[in-house]
Amino acid sequence: MRFSRSVVLVTGASSGIGRALAESFAREGARLVLVARRSERLEALARELGGKERALALTADVTDEASMQGAVATALETFGRLDVVVANAGFSVKGKVGRLRLDDYRRQFETNVFGVMRTLDATLAALKASKGRFVVMGSVMSHVSLPGYTPYSMSKFAARAFA
Repeated sequence: MRFSRSVVLVTGASSGIGRALAESFAREGARLVLVARRSERLEALARELGGKERALALTADVTDEASMQGAVATALETFGRLDVVVANAGFSVKGKVGRLRLDDYRRQFETNVFGVMRTLDATLAALKASKGRFVVMGSVMSHVSLPGYTPYSMSKFAARAFA
């Protein structure tokens, strides 16, 4: 149980890789702060992973600074610390370049790049206090861009460069 004394915050925890990470950290004994926009899914996952004493479900959006700051404040009030933060929230905008608009790229970057930065901003003081770790979830598409996925590849490349 490598994480039995750790408090781990995962963004984008309501599905996909974020959910799988939360389940894995729970098996390793971590107390969890599950952050995502879909509250029903988060609450169900928190119940599955041990209830309020082991897993805290917090509805927040990485594109909203106040939302992230509030989630982190609640996490610290509940568990007193953060040891690991996984900036996992993300999604993919896809389409042909000629059909995509600048707003499509902005929307992609707001979550996949600036969401990572907002997550770091909200958690950095707590991580410094615990000498914790900040993890940025990447993608092979940060190395290789495919036709139809330029917004996603660009955002993941930027997140990789930031990391």
